[in-house]
Amino acid sequence: MNSYAHLNHYISPSAEAGLSDAWRRSLGRLGDYSAILIRSLNLRPLEVSLHDQTEEHILVRIRLPGSYLILRVAPEDDLAAYVYQIRTLNGHNIPAPQIIQRDLSRSLVPFAFTLESYVPGVTAIELQSAPLLRGAGRQAGRALRRMHRIPVTSAGRPTASGRWTQQNWRTVLRQIGRRLAAPPADALIFGEREQRVVADLLDHPVLECQQPSLIHGRFSPRAVRCTSSGNVHVEALIDPGHYVGGDGLYDLACGLCAAYPEPWREGLLDGYQSAGPLNEAERRRLPLLQLLTNYWEACRLYMHAEPHEAARSEAIRLMEEQVGLTRLVSV
Repeated sequence: MNSYAHLNHYISPSAEAGLSDAWRRSLGRLGDYSAILIRSLNLRPLEVSLHDQTEEHILVRIRLPGSYLILRVAPEDDLAAYVYQIRTLNGHNIPAPQIIQRDLSRSLVPFAFTLESYVPGVTAIELQSAPLLRGAGRQAGRALRRMHRIPVTSAGRPTASGRWTQQNWRTVLRQIGRRLAAPPADALIFGEREQRVVADLLDHPVLECQQPSLIHGRFSPRAVRCTSSGNVHVEALIDPGHYVGGDGLYDLACGLCAAYPEPWREGLLDGYQSAGPLNEAERRRLPLLQLLTNYWEACRLYMHAEPHEAARSEAIRLMEEQVGLTRLVSV
């Protein structure tokens, strides 16, 4: 049996501190586990290579005669939310990868995995032309609006058994904030007053969502895969977040973050509203959600040593314009 040993990733002891046991095991024996799965799936690959690594998953590309497949390895994630979203998008003809096989039981290997179609192209953030960025944003906005018409049982995410734990959307928002801007990240770039504004905003009933819909949960131009040859075409929405049920406007707010190029943001908002303008309640919630997403994204970018100033400035501007420090925070 081919072990694909070239995929086994040696991790030096000095680098182990930032990795869990599950990640160390999955990376250290990635080739061995890939061989087990490829044989169990009765595949005859011409080549197997490491394709990408996200914050939660490892992607292995399998080249077959005439096509490619992606093996998605989840060292810690149970893939329940991922599978639910992708299969739902497939069922509604919204562009997404096709899941060919899945196993969340961890019975064959010590992690959940999927076997998926390979999506060609590049992510929208890699597009160099403003017209292409605007076109990608417009198509993505239309796809998002269609996704947000799909109701789900609760805010949050399904369990591996397919059941949804009943959660309040504002509770889920707080959990998202803790994942994106875990302390002390916010204290490093925002003052105490700004931190209190965000804490009070998360308690405000204006953010409540009575009927949760399917959401991407981590939407950005990096979550949109496109091909272009003169014109741009969105091939798929990829890499959903940890939570896939909630207020659809959260996705829109994420995509409109000031850290992303202006042509993308213009196209996204135009495409999202192409089926009809936002209603009054949506227009009231959107800038508040943009405040949160810019605040959290600024923290995340700062902790990854990436430019964060645009998102930080926009978060502070929205605090002054939409909330008002004197209204939400007692001075």
